[in-house]
Amino acid sequence: MYKEVKIIGKSIGKIFENNFKASIPDNIWYYRPPDSAQGFDIGASSKLRFSQHSPCDCMLFNGTHLFCLELKTVFGTSISFEREKDDKGVIHKYQFDSLSKFAKYKNVISGFLLDFRKSDHTYFTKIDDVLNMIKCIDKKSFNEGDLLKHSSPTLIEKKKLKVNYKYNVALMIEQVIKKGD
Repeated sequence: MYKEVKIIGKSIGKIFENNFKASIPDNIWYYRPPDSAQGFDIGASSKLRFSQHSPCDCMLFNGTHLFCLELKTVFGTSISFEREKDDKGVIHKYQFDSLSKFAKYKNVISGFLLDFRKSDHTYFTKIDDVLNMIKCIDKKSFNEGDLLKHSSPTLIEKKKLKVNYKYNVALMIEQVIKKGD
């Protein structure tokens, strides 16, 4: 099983989130809802830990459209997901539910930024496309091929710097809006 790599105390997922945040132009509003783990002592040797579920990793607003985004990066070729609350997966059921609620509003675009590190491709895909794809596959994970076959993701232009990536967020927003919401 793949273990999450940490670089200088940060997980690859946090590095991906930080790279994306650093790529956002000044004219686009960015907000990251709090998602802090909390806990309390329940006995001499144990601590009960739980995490407040944030509705998404971040929100972007370009003046006309609000983007509600969940960011996922995977080393392997597939991303696991929860069909039911008790399943285990990288994408949680509550994330599907939250993004689906947001997508019902006018000028709100919600979905996933999916980073497949093995192929070095990063995509944006709307929540409705992901949910439709999941209905078409009979497994608890999807790969890049499934994503391309069962949805119409937007490939995000990115540039490798010395260590980090710079994503063309303005172009992504323009392309997603042009496809229609």
